Amino acid sequence: MTANVGQYSPEEEKLFEEIANGRTFEKGEDLPPLYRKHLMNLLWMQGDSEYSGALGYMPWIEKAPDVKEKVLVAQITKDEMRHSQVIYKMLRDLGENPEEHIEKTDMGWKLPEDDINIGFQRLKDDYRVNIFYYQIKYWEDFILFNFLMDRAAGHQLEDTLHSSYLPWKKGIEGIYKEEVFHVTHGDTNMKKLCKDPERRKFVQERLNLWWPRVMNVFGKTIGGANDIYVRLGLKKRTNKEVRDVFVEEIKGLCAEMGLTVPDWSEEENLAIKTH
Repeated sequence: MTANVGQYSPEEEKLFEEIANGRTFEKGEDLPPLYRKHLMNLLWMQGDSEYSGALGYMPWIEKAPDVKEKVLVAQITKDEMRHSQVIYKMLRDLGENPEEHIEKTDMGWKLPEDDINIGFQRLKDDYRVNIFYYQIKYWEDFILFNFLMDRAAGHQLEDTLHSSYLPWKKGIEGIYKEEVFHVTHGDTNMKKLCKDPERRKFVQERLNLWWPRVMNVFGKTIGGANDIYVRLGLKKRTNKEVRDVFVEEIKGLCAEMGLTVPDWSEEENLAIKTH
C-alpha cells in the first residue's frame, strides 16, 4: 500500500487490522468516522451514476431500432433506476436525503459536444462518474455503453460482493445479475453490428471516442484514494488491477469482431483541462 507512515491514527490502524481479519459492519451499526466517510463517497457515486445512467438511457426506449429492442432498452432503463433506489435506500438509512439531493441537481445534464474527452474532471455538483456527462448520440453508442461501461461496472461490482459493509454487499447481489444481462445485450448487438463492414467502421470510430471515457471510470492510480478503500474492505482490488482485467477481456472480444482497442494514457487524461 502507498499510505504514508503516520498518516493514520492508532485507532484507524487498528480498524484496518480488524477489517483485514474479517470485521464487517451491519445496518444501524455505528461506523468509525474514516470508514463512514469513504463508504459514503462510494455509495453516493454509485447512486448518482445509476440514476444519471437511467436518465441517459430513457430517450433510447423510443429511438431503439425495433419493438424488441425498445422493450429491452426499457428493461435496462428500469434496472438502472431500480439500482439507484437500492443505493439511495442505503444512504437514507445512513441519515442522508437523496430526494433533496436529486431535486437540487440536474443529473440529466449532458455535455453538448460529441467529440470531447474531459479526462477525470468533474463538471457538476453531483457525484456521478463523469462518463455520465457524455451524450449517447447514436444507437452504436448505446450498444457500446452496454458492451463497455456495463462490463466495467460489473468488474467493479465484483469487489462489492466482498464488501465489509454488509447492506451494500447484499444489495449488490441483485444489481450484479442485472448488469450481466446488460453486458449480454451489448455483446449480442456488437456482434450483429460488426458483421457489416460499414457499420463496423462506424463502431470503431465510436469505440475510439468512448474508450478513454470508459477507462477513466476506474479512477486514478496516480495520487488517488484507492488504497484506503482496499484497506477498509470496501474494495478488494486496486483501480489498476480491476482496469487491467477489464482491458484484457475487451481486447479479446474486440479482436474477434475485427475491432482495435485504442491506446490510453492515464497521465494524458490527468492533464486534460477543458472547462
